[in-house]
Amino acid sequence: MMVRDVVRRARELLAVGDQEQAHAILALALDAQGSAAEDVEAIAVAEATGMLVRLEAPYEPRDAVEQRIARMAELTDGFDADAVREARALAELESIEWVHRHDLDDAIVLVDMLRAAESFAARHIGDDQPLGVRQARAEAMFTAEILRRHLGRDRHRVAVGLETLALTLAAESDDRLRHLRIAALYEAAQIRYDSGDAPESAIALMHRVIAEAEPLPSARSLLHAASLCLVDDEIGRGVSAAVAIAHGLRALTVPVADPGFEAAAEQARHLDRVLERLPDTERDLAAVEHSAALVDRYATCAAEDAREAILWWVLGGVPEDAGAVTAADRQVLAHADRAFGTDSSAATAGARARVASRLAEVTAHLGDPERAVRLYEQLEARFPGHEHDEHLVVPLTLAMVDRALRLTDIGRRGDSLDVLKQVPQRYARAAGVAGVSAAIAQSMYWRGRLLREAGELAESRRVINDTVDRSAHDADADVRMWAANSLFSVWQSRALDPTEIDDALHRFAELFADDPDVRIRRLDARRLLLQATRTAERGERQVAATLLRGLVTNHADSDDPDIRDTVELATENQRILAISSPTDAAPASAGEARYRDLRERLYEADRAVDEGRRADAEALLAAIAADTGADPDENIVMLGLAALDVLGGLLVDAGRWEELVAVARGAALRRPGLDTRARRVHARGHLRLGIALARLGEERAAIEAYEALGRLADGSTDGDIMSAREVAAYNRAVLIDDLGDPVAAITAYDHVLRIHDLSVDSPERRLRRVKTLRNKALLLTGLGRLPETGNAHRMILDIAGTFPDLEIAERARKSAFDLAACYSRLGQHRAASDLYTWMRSARHLGFTRDELKSITRSAKNAARESKRAHR
Repeated sequence: MMVRDVVRRARELLAVGDQEQAHAILALALDAQGSAAEDVEAIAVAEATGMLVRLEAPYEPRDAVEQRIARMAELTDGFDADAVREARALAELESIEWVHRHDLDDAIVLVDMLRAAESFAARHIGDDQPLGVRQARAEAMFTAEILRRHLGRDRHRVAVGLETLALTLAAESDDRLRHLRIAALYEAAQIRYDSGDAPESAIALMHRVIAEAEPLPSARSLLHAASLCLVDDEIGRGVSAAVAIAHGLRALTVPVADPGFEAAAEQARHLDRVLERLPDTERDLAAVEHSAALVDRYATCAAEDAREAILWWVLGGVPEDAGAVTAADRQVLAHADRAFGTDSSAATAGARARVASRLAEVTAHLGDPERAVRLYEQLEARFPGHEHDEHLVVPLTLAMVDRALRLTDIGRRGDSLDVLKQVPQRYARAAGVAGVSAAIAQSMYWRGRLLREAGELAESRRVINDTVDRSAHDADADVRMWAANSLFSVWQSRALDPTEIDDALHRFAELFADDPDVRIRRLDARRLLLQATRTAERGERQVAATLLRGLVTNHADSDDPDIRDTVELATENQRILAISSPTDAAPASAGEARYRDLRERLYEADRAVDEGRRADAEALLAAIAADTGADPDENIVMLGLAALDVLGGLLVDAGRWEELVAVARGAALRRPGLDTRARRVHARGHLRLGIALARLGEERAAIEAYEALGRLADGSTDGDIMSAREVAAYNRAVLIDDLGDPVAAITAYDHVLRIHDLSVDSPERRLRRVKTLRNKALLLTGLGRLPETGNAHRMILDIAGTFPDLEIAERARKSAFDLAACYSRLGQHRAASDLYTWMRSARHLGFTRDELKSITRSAKNAARESKRAHR
């Protein structure tokens, strides 16, 4: 094979990433190559050498690379046409330029490269050199200056060297040389600015960079970097960031002559960097404005890949964490969804579908599940036939599952179950596309769970068994996870028979005890802990101990925080089992005898409480606490804490707040080295301390106690501690509200909602969420923030629709009236009219006869106002 053919084939191999094969054929071809017979062959030899040097230079000794260059010179000797000279120069340049692609800290290698670059530049000097040689020489000179800077040479001299290079290129019209000139000016300016060497001159150079980079597409990144330097300079001199970013924004207005994926992505990244310069309080508003402008610029762009790049950028800007998503994120998504609404390109369909489904998801996260359902339903018409498109099927299958969950949120459980039932059959043919099987398994998990919550236990069992049979052995952990979750949801349910829970635990052990996926291993650790607890409660202490040992053995080496928490609980339970031996056995030590004595005194206090002898119980508990506080044995200290815990509960029940303050402070006092049981007592101590201080009128001290509990509980996954934290957060918000700071109170109520989102739902938590939303809505109304008020009231109605409860319904009725009033104040009379119509049929809220009469009157008024507004 001729060397020209080898070069062509090597380029094909490198294009698909096969460097090893490309290197092999190039090396063989050059080893067998004789002296070139014509210019074309000499050029091919130089090109093959350049490709080989590019592959070898980072890894081979410098001598070996120089031998390649020397052999090239030998094989092409006598051929001095411009094209040959250019090919030789570019091949030799590869032996220098590789340093830009690797992070090197070896000073010896860097010095060698510097000398090579200097030698190359010296040997190719002269204005009479062909263009390709001038390009290579300029590259080498630029690299030499960059290496001098990296090696710590005098920064002023490096800057002068770069400016000198730029000066020598001033008359060049070639785009590559113009780019090098701009790069040299930028680097020189950056060096001067960073080192304080004539910063005014540096800023002037940055303006020069911008002027020369604007008409040169390849210098777009230098244009952006220089504009950001101007932004930072002005901010550093005290100019408002909102004003200073004009330099960065101006760079985005420069027309892109040949837009494509990379150009669009570079502009989007630049906008992100510009917006990062703004304070947090100003960033969201600016992000919406300028992101929308960039989206509009590319929405009608002829280049499909540029449009796709902007859509992916919009998606990438929305946080994965639902709790971190903001209204500004939703606005940007909504704008992109509208702007690309008429785009029918198959190339952008995948990104457009993801933007649309993400918009619906974010809308639900921000408290409007009803609107989210409508957005999800529109996807069906916008992306017909998506079941057969591998680029669309995954996001839209997941969107269908999420639509079902949002239907549940707004009280349409029956519709939700119907949607979930459709998923497996509808997407069965696409199951081979990565991600679809996991989405199908997810839909089956949720259907089984929702059926159980609706009381349809037989059908729920059938669906769960089907989910496990279908997915438990799948090679994809994302699929297996939903089978594991199905069994987990069974043993988490309090409504099921204990035998059914035991069966689910045993089946999980059979299927998943050795699963390597960390998400499933978390469930396995919790499964073992629950089994140990259940067996211990049945009196099977040895079996429980064996299960706990297995848990610790199997999971002790895990670095997953959740698993480590479970292992810690298992270790605590092991200690409890070990020291709580039957009381008729002889104690093994004086310490155990003391432990038993104290434990018996605790039991006596419990009996006194049960018999109504509160004073006797309090005296016993106080004595135990006093006897154990300074004991070195952590198990005995734990008994003292337990005594304080029970005593604190008695004082809360009696409303003896002054006495409770001292007891709660003792319980809240941290003892180093104790386990989760102690942290639970500490948490309840902080909570009770806050309650007592608030009752005594010391609101700010109470707030501090609640905040201390928040810090103690931060990161904990223990249910008792999280429950105490949730109550404390709510109490804190109410106290801040009572102190008359509505903005701070709204922030505090938002904190309550966030931490409740971290916990498994329960009736108590739902009621607390509703109370929080009611209080927040009242404050928002007082501040005139009516759109946010409406969101809060809608969330209350959603909760009430899904979970019938008398206390929740009572508050939901008030929110329904308040929401209608909110619509009227906003001039949304049709929405108010529709809401009153809904209220008349909302039997689950239990409107009284007088309330229904008021609804009828108000509905007529709203209908009249709606007609008047549309005349």
